[in-house]
Order: sequence, then C-alpha cells, then structure tokens
Amino acid sequence: MTDEIKHYATGSVIPLGDGFTGKSVLSRLIIDPKLSDEKLNHILLRTRKSYNIEIEFSSEEIITEDQPVITTLQFYVFPGQRQKISEKSTTFDEILDFFDCFPVLLKVSVLLLIYDVTKETTLQSLEMWLRFALVKDWIYKDTLIILVSNKTDLEPANDDTINLVKDTIYGYIQDHELPVEKEQIKSIKTSCVRMEGIEELRKMALEWIAERGIRGVGIRDIENLGEKEKKE
Repeated sequence: MTDEIKHYATGSVIPLGDGFTGKSVLSRLIIDPKLSDEKLNHILLRTRKSYNIEIEFSSEEIITEDQPVITTLQFYVFPGQRQKISEKSTTFDEILDFFDCFPVLLKVSVLLLIYDVTKETTLQSLEMWLRFALVKDWIYKDTLIILVSNKTDLEPANDDTINLVKDTIYGYIQDHELPVEKEQIKSIKTSCVRMEGIEELRKMALEWIAERGIRGVGIRDIENLGEKEKKE
C-alpha cells in the first residue's frame, strides 16, 4: 500500500509591503520561475497595480525526509496602499475586512516582507507591516519570515542594512514572546528583470512548507490502483 499513498503539504504565502514594491510580479515569477523570455516580458510590462486581493497557486513534488511530497504554495497578495488614492480604489484594510476570518490568514506559513531598494520609505514601512502581522497573529512557531530586497537591478542592496533589519524583526518577535527561532528569519536579494533570487526564494518557500505546512495523505491514482488490484 505504500506506493499507493500520496503525501501533500499546503501553506499560505503572504507578501507584505508598500505599493509598487513588486509583490504581484514576484509572486507570479515564484509560481513559474522557468518561464520563457516572452512570458517574462509580458509579466514585467503588463502587470498593473491591483486594488484587490490577488490569489495565486502553485504545486510541485519535492523530496523531503526521503519521501515525495506534493507541495502547494497559496499566495494571497494584498494591495499595499493604506490610504485611499481615489473614491474607486480600495485599501489594504478594506480588503482585509472581507478576508479577516479566512482560514489561511490564521496561520501564515511564509511571510514575505518586501521593499524596493531604490526607495528608503518602503524599507521604513516594513516596521508597520511587521507590526500589523504581529497584531493579527499571523506569525506563529511554523512561520518563515523572509526579508526581500527587491529591484536590485536598479541599485545594490546594502548587507549591513539587511542584517540590521533582520535583527530588528527578531527583536519584535522576542517582544511578542513568539516561539520563532532567529534562523527562521531569512533574507534574499531579488531582481524580477534579471530573474535573480527568484528560484532561491521559491525553493526556500517550497521546502519550508513541505516540512512544516499542513500535511495530508491521499490515494495516488484511483484508476491505476484499480488496474493493480485486477492484476493481483
């Protein structure tokens, strides 16, 4: 029966950060990092700022603990603006009002704190976004926190700044007495234009969710199982 069982792991990935930091583009590239140049250009040029929640899914079979696990990343990308730009636009808080009790928001597997290396204000805003995640109890013992320094094709990310921000994040975690280890706070430098750091970010999220996401099992293939039973 061992060959007939399929193992699953699912986890939510929440990118947080100001508007125009690249949350939507990053999410789409993580889902499909081996896309053609044509599709990459399409995503880079045609992705528009969203004023609604964007939901993306991606599954891949990876090996963990010597066992194949179908691992699913569930992305929930919120708009980054906290203030209304126009009467028709929606804010992060307004969108969250509809999804506040959504099961995937109760325990977040991977939290991406994203900033634009060319705009210091987006780095300063990460404190607000982190505080928000803490107040909402999104972070728990099985949450991986990744600081994403995005748009490094325009300007290099400063290593000293990254280390300082990671220490600050851990300080907030300790203040809230959460059982999160310092090793659960990672950092990655990314460029969507050059596809730098995308595969590394995807692999990090996949492996984490495969090992510490919501686990489940199922029948590998009902049709194949029936054929096997006939032969036996």
